[in-house]
Amino acid sequence: MPSQPLWYLVRSIFLEYRAEHLCALLMLVIGCATFDQRAGFSDVSTTVEARSGKRVVWHLGTELDAQVAEEVHALLADTLSADEAVQVALLNNRELQAVYAELGVAQADLVQAGLLSNPVFDGAAFFPVAGGPVKLDLSVAVSFLDIFYIPLRSRVAAARFENAKLQVTGAVLDFAATVRAAFYRHQANEQRLELLQTVGHALAASFDVTERLHEAGNITDLDLARERAQVEEAKVQLRAAEVTVRESQAQLNTVMGLWGEETAWQIDRRLPDIPEERLPFEGLERQALRQSLDLASARQRLVVEGEQVGVTRATMLIPESSLGAGAEREEGEWKVGPTIEFPIPLFNQGQGRLGRAVAELRRAQQEYYALGVRIRSTARLVQERLRGAEDRARYYRDILLPLRERIVHETQLHYNAMQLGVFELLRAREQQIQAAVAYVDTLLDYWLARTDLEQLLSGRLPSLDGVATDRRAPARTMGENAGH
Repeated sequence: MPSQPLWYLVRSIFLEYRAEHLCALLMLVIGCATFDQRAGFSDVSTTVEARSGKRVVWHLGTELDAQVAEEVHALLADTLSADEAVQVALLNNRELQAVYAELGVAQADLVQAGLLSNPVFDGAAFFPVAGGPVKLDLSVAVSFLDIFYIPLRSRVAAARFENAKLQVTGAVLDFAATVRAAFYRHQANEQRLELLQTVGHALAASFDVTERLHEAGNITDLDLARERAQVEEAKVQLRAAEVTVRESQAQLNTVMGLWGEETAWQIDRRLPDIPEERLPFEGLERQALRQSLDLASARQRLVVEGEQVGVTRATMLIPESSLGAGAEREEGEWKVGPTIEFPIPLFNQGQGRLGRAVAELRRAQQEYYALGVRIRSTARLVQERLRGAEDRARYYRDILLPLRERIVHETQLHYNAMQLGVFELLRAREQQIQAAVAYVDTLLDYWLARTDLEQLLSGRLPSLDGVATDRRAPARTMGENAGH
């Protein structure tokens, strides 16, 4: 049986409100308190698959994790392509899995924004010094303004939850572009290493001939020293290329989340040639604006800041107030009555909070317009980079490399006719290989530029060096959500 003061409190509440109103309020609070860790992830995975053609899975200790591990193992068993490397990374990278937790954080903020504050119980006992009955003061109070402020706070939290989904989606697409760029760099490093090995073999053969000629007295010590210097320099370049290959391989293992025996994967050690059909660029700026997740996130930030201004306006005078019931027992007799507590807006009327909220909204507006200009400029820049790399690659492939091959062929004919020496033949072959190395560099520029273009059309702004950047904004606390 409850004590008399609490019973009076409960009775007074029921006299003030209808029972059905209280039930509706309780159902609202219970519904808002539901927390789902995976909330929003289905939207993220759907958008990622639609924009990149790749699957993403959130590892939460279910049977699906084992299925994903088998899929990754099957992909690694064959020669990896760029698309397959991206898929392995999206399924297996643990840092990316940690990014998904931001959805849970935003969902928790949304749940917290929809909860009523807990009632506060206060009690005090006074013992007369001269003796006599004990005086008791008991009170229970609840912040009744939460009933009116919860919808406002919930709208802000809901807008931030939508923005969190956009940010996580963008982070996944950025990561996919990073993996693709790392894959192409590793392919280019492997191809350069192969070409430098060929150069090393050619110079070694040239030096063998030089040594024999020197022993026969046909060349000077100076010529021998020059030939040896070239051979030794080639060895240094070859060793540096081997280290570069190991580094790019380690980087690719990192982004794919692989270690141990899983790192024994194989790839085609040559970059693919440029496609014969040129990419269309008509309407690229409009398409980039239409697809931009960055711009959608900026629009969502406008919604967030606008909702925050509304919350601040509504709460600037009386941000909180408590309503409750108190009971006092003195000389064996109970006295019960209502209590109310609220701040008097005499000195602080919330001007600072409102001014800050309005300033944040204006900043979000200007950032939105600036982002639109940046997207247009980036689209033009990526277009020029891709066209320039494609033109250079075609020039190497169609003109310079065939020309170098013809020079080697003609030099071989002159050598067979004893009109040129072995050194001229070896130099012609060395220059041919150097042109091939330059072609590899140009091919890499093309595929990195194309990766930037694909990233732009998937909705994210690429960085200038072909590696995606992280534009995720830090999550805000509930204190900021409430406008305090």
